[in-house]
Amino acid sequence: MISFEYLMNTFASEDEGRFSIDAPETWSQGRTLYGGLTAALCHVTAARSDGINKPIKSALVCFVGPSGGVVRGEAKVLRQGKSTIVSEATLMTEKGVGTRGIFVYGDDRESQLNQSSLTMPDVKSPDDCEPLFREGRKGPQFAGNFEVRTAGGLMPMSGADTGEMLVWCRHKTPTGDDHVAALLALADVLPPASFTMFTEPGPISTITWSLEFLASDFIVRDNWFLFHTVAEHTAHGYSSQKMYLWDQSGRPVIAARQNVTIFV
Repeated sequence: MISFEYLMNTFASEDEGRFSIDAPETWSQGRTLYGGLTAALCHVTAARSDGINKPIKSALVCFVGPSGGVVRGEAKVLRQGKSTIVSEATLMTEKGVGTRGIFVYGDDRESQLNQSSLTMPDVKSPDDCEPLFREGRKGPQFAGNFEVRTAGGLMPMSGADTGEMLVWCRHKTPTGDDHVAALLALADVLPPASFTMFTEPGPISTITWSLEFLASDFIVRDNWFLFHTVAEHTAHGYSSQKMYLWDQSGRPVIAARQNVTIFV
């Protein structure tokens, strides 16, 4: 098994300002690298190209086309202010743009405001939850790099009337010290929530993914994170979904949205 840490080190091991990797099949989904990994590679390109060491605040990721074969990272700073940096990163393939992301990094600020309505659902601990990919339920290739356990919600391809998933997830392999990259890779591990409405396998793919990072000091490694995804509107071959992540202490870490294409 190729570890996430090894992938990141290999990708960023060339001369300064150059990033590339030959996409491994064990981290692929069909003919492309797993989306969460391509988002992580874009972040690594942006952060290391320009020596950015500020906490990440948000990301906008567009999965333009397949990211397979040899992929190369390119980045440029769009704006640098006193406390924030906006950077654009692109994964290029032999056929053109694979993934493009815009990342906002910014220093934390002192504020009198401290409020959150994002309360973690009351669920069992990961040790008391069943694996999502049990015997007879095989996940995509990249899923073997993660441990996923059902904490509630609905099951994929259960023919449900609505789309909702509630699971615990963590990395199986060493992740290294870039916790932003590790969390980006982890945060896309679930199939779109609308997959619970399917009755049999069918093509489904994320187009765009926006993320807001609600904490600056998260540690990924092999720690569990709780995911809650809900398909709010599914029609005309597209699905719009919201997603939240909490760490095991109950602290909200990510609020996100995805626009998904459905081919059934």
